[in-house]
Amino acid sequence: MTSRSVQNRKKWEELYASGARANRPPSAWVVEAVARLPNVAAVADVAGGNGRHAIPVSRQGRTVVLVDLAHQAVSAAMAAEPGLAGVVADVTRLPLRPEQFGIVIVTNFLVRGVFADLIALLAPGGHLVYETYTLRHLDLVQRGLARGPQSPEYLLQPGELRALARPLAVVEYWEGEVEDAAGRRHCARLVGQSSMVSDPQS
Repeated sequence: MTSRSVQNRKKWEELYASGARANRPPSAWVVEAVARLPNVAAVADVAGGNGRHAIPVSRQGRTVVLVDLAHQAVSAAMAAEPGLAGVVADVTRLPLRPEQFGIVIVTNFLVRGVFADLIALLAPGGHLVYETYTLRHLDLVQRGLARGPQSPEYLLQPGELRALARPLAVVEYWEGEVEDAAGRRHCARLVGQSSMVSDPQS
């Protein structure tokens, strides 16, 4: 594990241990988008924190694997929903087998270099369900109307999510400002589908 990964893990463990990362409601769109998709293979919630999406998705009757860097978060999710499988891991070094998941969920997380790894997790015909902040969210944060990252490193440029998700076929795409139980935010949303043909390299 790199020194940056170690620092990130320490930061997030401390945040969850202190209670600073209080439970927040899920994005209604993420839960609804997953509910519309076939329930034929396991779901991976990557960088899923303490399970705010993994738990309601599991309660849809799906097999869900929650992956997060913070042990505190994964433990809390598994305590709240015993049916979850939990994996403590750095997203840049996912210990998951390729083509094993019907759905991969990622929410409020952006590391541009891992998209190929996320897409590789999808079984043929599987779906990536992705929602995270855009650069315009920064205006809401600076005006005190929302919280979220303030570095462009973690904020999407207009249309960028489409490009990052190639070669998936875009089933659904949207960018804009939304407010629901999870809070006010400017975000991009994508449902992308992998090819129905298995990758012989996997």
